[in-house]
Amino acid sequence: MAIIKSRIIGALLVGAVPFIGMNQAVADFPEGDIDFIAPASVGGGSDYLIRSLQPALEDNLDVSIVPRYLSGGGGAIGFMKAANAKADGQTVVAIDNKIFTQQGLGNVPLKYKDFDYLASLYSVPYVLALSSDLDIDDLESFLADENNEDLRIAYAGTGSSTNIMAVLISQKLGVDYQKVSYPGAPEAVAAVMGGHIDGMVMDPMDLRGALESGDVTPILVTSGERSDALPDVPTMKEKGYDVDISNWRGVAAPAGLDEDTKARWVEALQVAAEDPRFVKRIEDLGLEVDFQSGPSFDDYVDSLSETVIPVAESVGNNG
Repeated sequence: MAIIKSRIIGALLVGAVPFIGMNQAVADFPEGDIDFIAPASVGGGSDYLIRSLQPALEDNLDVSIVPRYLSGGGGAIGFMKAANAKADGQTVVAIDNKIFTQQGLGNVPLKYKDFDYLASLYSVPYVLALSSDLDIDDLESFLADENNEDLRIAYAGTGSSTNIMAVLISQKLGVDYQKVSYPGAPEAVAAVMGGHIDGMVMDPMDLRGALESGDVTPILVTSGERSDALPDVPTMKEKGYDVDISNWRGVAAPAGLDEDTKARWVEALQVAAEDPRFVKRIEDLGLEVDFQSGPSFDDYVDSLSETVIPVAESVGNNG
């Protein structure tokens, strides 16, 4: 009996070693405040994601979440900074389709595989929206306007996903409108609202203030189905154009994160996604939280890369 008991205790101790090691690894993270990089300007969609997650993440991780705004290059500057950070969980980045467009354009030595994808929180379509002063209320009016190729349509940064989508929408509609780059979404929105530009390709999060004020009129979305944020706005598919691309908002870390730290991050993000403060912030946009993580999320990222990167490559090749 003593021998059997001894073997059982020994087996339990052996089995407990990895568990103790895992707890120790998790206990080492976080070691201090966490840098959360927004590869865009203050006030845009990345900023909104970070600010929405911040309270719950700080409660869960018991450290400060420090937003770092690194705009420029269509997200390239922020992504490069994040990719080159130490893979210890102390630096994460707000990530979306911009990572695929950067790779497709080939302007920087950056691949989407340079990151470990922790979770996606929600997704939104791209929107072609025009200044309400133009009195163009729908796609048919836009296409019928004999001056539509003179319109100046903004996007948020050269090489950004809005840059790629502004070009793609132009190609699909057969309207070669003027495409104008701004440093970020807030600057582009301000230019439209100030009467300096005629419209923009953005996502509903970046447009929320202008939409609520009525200063811009959305005329189409690029998602396969109508967006909950803009239920009255038709999709390009509805109008006969083969486009089904949405922009997702998620969190990634430099590639090489150890599994225990990655698991701790995923747990914290899932808790944050269920936090009433975060849910309300997303619902205020007319959206729903759609948390994804793990192998299914990795498959989703790979699938998106196969769709978006070739589009970016074709845009880059055609100028």
